[in-house]
Amino acid sequence: MEKKNMSGMTFFKLAGALLAFLIGSGFASGQETIQYFSGYGYMAVGVGLINFIMMYATYVAYAYAGRTRGLTDLKEVTTFYAGKIWGKLFEIFAWLFVACCYIFMCSGGASTFNQQWGLAMPAAIAIMVAASVATAIFGLNRVVDIIGFIGPVIVCFTLIVGLISAFTFFPRIPEGMALLDSGAVSITRGTNHWLTAGLSFGGCSLLLVSNFVATMAHQNREYKFAPFKLVLFTGAFFISTVSVLMGLNHLGNIEEASTVAIPNLALASDIMGSVGTLFAVIIILAIYSTICPSLWNTVSFFIKDDKSRNYKFAVVGFGVVTYFVCLFVPYQQLLGFIMTYCGYSGAIVFVVIVARYIMVKSKDKNEGIEA
Repeated sequence: MEKKNMSGMTFFKLAGALLAFLIGSGFASGQETIQYFSGYGYMAVGVGLINFIMMYATYVAYAYAGRTRGLTDLKEVTTFYAGKIWGKLFEIFAWLFVACCYIFMCSGGASTFNQQWGLAMPAAIAIMVAASVATAIFGLNRVVDIIGFIGPVIVCFTLIVGLISAFTFFPRIPEGMALLDSGAVSITRGTNHWLTAGLSFGGCSLLLVSNFVATMAHQNREYKFAPFKLVLFTGAFFISTVSVLMGLNHLGNIEEASTVAIPNLALASDIMGSVGTLFAVIIILAIYSTICPSLWNTVSFFIKDDKSRNYKFAVVGFGVVTYFVCLFVPYQQLLGFIMTYCGYSGAIVFVVIVARYIMVKSKDKNEGIEA
C-alpha cells in the first residue's frame, strides 16, 4: 500500500504529544537540568549531545518495530529486539522507570503549587493525582488529543524564558562554576562526570516513551516513515537543546537555583516579574502532559484494554498509592534517585536495541520489507 504524506496538522499533533510526554516535571521545573546539566559547566553541551543521539536512535528503533511488525506494547518490542530473557529485563526496567516517573512528577507538580501559591502539599498532590487519573481513564487516544497541543506551547515558552535569561545569566556562568568548585554552593549531581551524566540522562529519556512511541508509530503507519522520523527528531532535538540552555542559565543563577524546588520558576520570576505566575501555570500543564500518558503506560503494561473496567480501577488504585508516596518522600530525592539508577539501565537498553535495529533493518532491506 502506498504511504501517504503527513499533513502539517498531523505532524504538529504527533510532535506535540511526544514533546509533552518528554517534558515532565524534571524538565519543566528545572530540577533535571540542575542535576544533569548545570553541575558540569560548559560540558552541559556534551550531556545534551549524548542525550539527543540516544533518544533519536532508540526512538527510530521503537517506531520501526511498531510500523513493520505491528508491535504495539513494550513486551513485544523488547522481546523482538533483545530476545526473551534480555527483553523481559528491559521491559521491567522501562515499566519501573515510567511508574516511578509518574510518582515523582506528581510530586513536582505539587511542589510548583506549593512554591508559587503556598498551597499545602497534601492538597496539591491530590490535585495532580486526580487530574491525571481523570484523563488517563479515557485511554491513549484521548490522552494524545489532550496533550498534543500543550507540548509545543510549553517548549516554546521555556525556550523564550531561556533565551531572555541568557542575557542576564550567561555572563555569570564563570562565577557560578567558581561557587560550585569552591563548595560555597552545593547541588545534587546526577553522576560524577558529564559523560556518565549524558548516558544516565539519555537512558531515562529513552525508557520513558518506549511503549508510547511504538504504539504511536503503529497507529500512524499509513504515513511515510520519513516524516514520522522527523517527529522523533523534533522531540529529541528540542528537549536536548532547551535542557542545555536552561542548565547553563541555572549555573549562572546557581545561588538561588540551588535553594528552591522549582528553579525554572525562580528564573522566570527574576526576569519576567508577574509573568512568573504564568510560567507556573505552564509548568503545571507540562507536568500534567507527562503524568497522563505515564499513568496510561504504567497500567496498560498489565491491562491492555484501556476501555475495560479493570483498567479504570487500576488507574484509580495506582493514583491512590502515588498520593501517599508523594506525601512522605521529597520531590528532589525522588527525582535524583530514580533518574540516576534507571538511567544506567536505559543506557544498556540503548546499546542493545540500536545494534539489533541496525541488524534487523539490514535484513529487512534485503528481503524487500519497508517501513
